[in-house]
Amino acid sequence: MPEPRERVAPARRRDAERVTIVMRTKDRAPLLRRALDDVLAQTLAAWHLVVVNDGGARQPVDVLLTERETAFDGRVEVVHVDGGSGSMEAAANLGVERARGDFVVVHDDDDTWAPTFLEEMVAALDADEEAVAAAARTEIVHEDFDGTSATEIRREPFVPPGEVVSLFDLLRTNRVVPISLLVRRRVYDEIGLYDPVLKAVGDWEFNLRLLQHGRVVFVGSKPLAFWHQRRRAEGTASNSIFGGADHHLFFDRHVRDRELRDYIERNGIGGLLFLAGYIEETARYYSLQETVRRVLHRVRDRGRTLLRLGRRR
Repeated sequence: MPEPRERVAPARRRDAERVTIVMRTKDRAPLLRRALDDVLAQTLAAWHLVVVNDGGARQPVDVLLTERETAFDGRVEVVHVDGGSGSMEAAANLGVERARGDFVVVHDDDDTWAPTFLEEMVAALDADEEAVAAAARTEIVHEDFDGTSATEIRREPFVPPGEVVSLFDLLRTNRVVPISLLVRRRVYDEIGLYDPVLKAVGDWEFNLRLLQHGRVVFVGSKPLAFWHQRRRAEGTASNSIFGGADHHLFFDRHVRDRELRDYIERNGIGGLLFLAGYIEETARYYSLQETVRRVLHRVRDRGRTLLRLGRRR
């Protein structure tokens, strides 16, 4: 991985940096502009922003930061990674490693928050010292992007089922995206950083380890985080779940297979073979097609029985 070069923020008081915000970006200055202003709009000012320019052009990023230098007031640094870090997770790790506060959150350059996001999330973890992280009520914002500006199309809720963050749900699919999750800084020392091998689903894999480590509280009577999606965008403007759909499928299987091998090594394959067969047979038995077939067989058998009885008379 190329050696990152950085512009370091001036030293600030420890109490002025309760939250480290990691912002990954690459060659989409209009979205980055919106994200930077989103951070500056937070009602909680005790944060430190690390912008990780992961292989993108330097000049547009530096210009945007210089334009906001007064507003940032020393609370920002940028890490330029010439050639790219190799994965989104490796880029996130570069930011986490520079965290100096109590909490860490990944705010990618295309997502946004409600102005009170940091204030409410920090308050929730301050009030619950046993929780390892907090997950915010989230909305998906569908939008179009023409290269210079984004136009909102519609919104829909994106929350964990029952508004509870659980391993049960995470085993099926990720229910907490980076823009929604505030994590205690010490947790990264306890469970490790994001897996840099994963070019997709790294946030899901981290969340699985996080939930095994401790409890994640759900925060917000109204949406505090906004996950922006651009289904029709291409290139650097697209979301990884759409532009990198093949990566998502491959690395989803990679994570599951890796954990399955570890489980089998420790427990053997017998129980899993039984469950796989039982689930497949149960699903087939209760499928609509099989239900219709059983009903038709019963009707046919009943008809044959009535026919035989009629002949005997």
